[in-house]
Amino acid sequence: MKIIKIILALAAMGISAYGLITKDFSYGPISSLLLGIFFALIGIEEFKTKGKNSWAMFFMPVSLIIIVMTLFSF
Repeated sequence: MKIIKIILALAAMGISAYGLITKDFSYGPISSLLLGIFFALIGIEEFKTKGKNSWAMFFMPVSLIIIVMTLFSF
């Protein structure tokens, strides 16, 4: 799970940096989708370790909002 989170974070940062450097923002939705999946993984991990009274109640709805809005932007 840790390796997947690192790969997602690096991919999202790489795509965002590419967009900022080249001013080509056509890959922005992919970066947002990766960020939403990353937040979902963090929320699942928090929920497993600490239960309902943790940051999982913040990360899960935020990840769902990011993923849904990204899918509408494609």
